[in-house]
Amino acid sequence: MSILRPIILTQSLIILVLVWLLAFFGKDEFYQNTDDEAIYTKQSKVVGNQIWISPESQKSVGIVVKKAKLSYFQDQKTFHGVLADVNDLIESNKLFKLNESRLTEAKIILRQKKLDLQRMRGLFNSGRKVSARQLELSELAFEEAKRKLSEIKSELAAIKQKVTSNWNAKISKGLGKDSGLLLAIISRKVDITRFSILSKAKINEFFWQVKSSGFNDPIDYPATLLGPSGLSLKGETGETWLLKSPLLNLASNSPVVIYARDKNKRSGVLIPEDAIVRFAGESWIYLQNNPDYFERSILKTTFSNSDGVFSQQVKPDQLIVVIGAQTLLSEELRHQIENENEH
Repeated sequence: MSILRPIILTQSLIILVLVWLLAFFGKDEFYQNTDDEAIYTKQSKVVGNQIWISPESQKSVGIVVKKAKLSYFQDQKTFHGVLADVNDLIESNKLFKLNESRLTEAKIILRQKKLDLQRMRGLFNSGRKVSARQLELSELAFEEAKRKLSEIKSELAAIKQKVTSNWNAKISKGLGKDSGLLLAIISRKVDITRFSILSKAKINEFFWQVKSSGFNDPIDYPATLLGPSGLSLKGETGETWLLKSPLLNLASNSPVVIYARDKNKRSGVLIPEDAIVRFAGESWIYLQNNPDYFERSILKTTFSNSDGVFSQQVKPDQLIVVIGAQTLLSEELRHQIENENEH
């Protein structure tokens, strides 16, 4: 028993020392966390609609501000269309030329019948050997020639109206001519694309380009807007328009992609995606208007590209938080929660 007593005392002493060390360091750690939180809180505050962050905290969390990058933007829209089949144009032009030849012939015949009628009337009125029946037959021949001429003119008008309805007036004006837009189309020197657009507002304020919807041809061909098309695209809503472009060497009805770029070049700034934070369903950025003061500003824009978001509300000389915007938002919200809890 005398042997075990020193061992028990030693173990008890070790346990007491361990408990004391645990209590001492645990208490020190607890107070250390409280002090750090208090220091952190003192490094930022909300002043009006801005948040103040001390230079030390800015450095520690890595906040970086830069001047907004001057940029120019042209709105671009994308549409899908098809290369028009021009076979009916070719047939319509052939038929139009044929009827023009018939028209020329009919005019000659009508002129001759008119002269014959005038001669027969002169002879009949002078009592020459011309009977009333012969005069009547001359009148009938003249009227028949007039009727045939009128029929040919109606056929020509119908062909032109059909082309205007299926295409447009700019194309139908070229029927029967040896130069111009229609001849370039049927000679396969240019292509015509049909595409649909829901709203034609400001449609004339765009530059146009056409390219194959596949990946074999990387070229964007410049195109010219010809106007609305009388024939709509099947399965498409909105108004159908026509574009003229260089020959794409594609089959008729091949799908193509159309790019419309706004003619008006807008000046503004380009804001990188990392500078943008999302909150309450909106996009925001932080502007540094004064040293160590940051203001959250809503970003109203619909224009963007791979380099960032285009904005006209931010001036080129303003400082934008490009790194650390999410940290500023979290800190601002933390202060709001604390203020609500205090009240």
